[in-house]
Amino acid sequence: MLIYVAGPYRGEVDRNIQQAREIAIKLWEVGHVVICPHLNTAHFENDCKVSDEAYLSGDLNILCRCDAIVMTPYWEKSVGAKGEYDYAVAHGIPIYVFPEIPDLHPTEIRNPIQAEGFRNTVMQMYRLHLKKNADYSPANILGTGWIGLVTRLWDKMARMMNLAGFKIEIASSEFCTPKVPKNESIDDTLIDMAVYAVIGQLLRRGEWGR
Repeated sequence: MLIYVAGPYRGEVDRNIQQAREIAIKLWEVGHVVICPHLNTAHFENDCKVSDEAYLSGDLNILCRCDAIVMTPYWEKSVGAKGEYDYAVAHGIPIYVFPEIPDLHPTEIRNPIQAEGFRNTVMQMYRLHLKKNADYSPANILGTGWIGLVTRLWDKMARMMNLAGFKIEIASSEFCTPKVPKNESIDDTLIDMAVYAVIGQLLRRGEWGR
């Protein structure tokens, strides 16, 4: 997994850097890939005219791409580390407080090709989103709103069903009344659709389950 190390930097800077470094080394030795901001911008405060807010914003940009976060001892004393902790809570990123560290994920061990393919495809989707949004601007979605989005999703699904050889029968031309979900929210459904789209690409490339 890609692990982010978070903890105090200010104060006893050299001691804090060394502590984060030692934890990062332990994580590397377990088999994880590690991002350690203490080392990434060590002593930048001496030469780089960037605010603490800018550093935290940049670190959160890195954290959002990570699979878990490991908090160093006394992390609660750091405003930045608390911000990273809160971000992880809000975005469902698993949190560990050293000396607790995450095990290697069984899926990454059992199916390394699948895991790598999924990561690559998700980031490819993100870069494509940046490229397309620059061309079309947000107006292509905002103009038609929720109805337009659902129509686009259905159009893609109907096209996929046709390409896969499934027959689509229309039982009624009347619009359905939206239902209140009992077990799965609309947001969960949209995420599932995106996940299955990635799985479909891996399946076609022969990477799923490998």
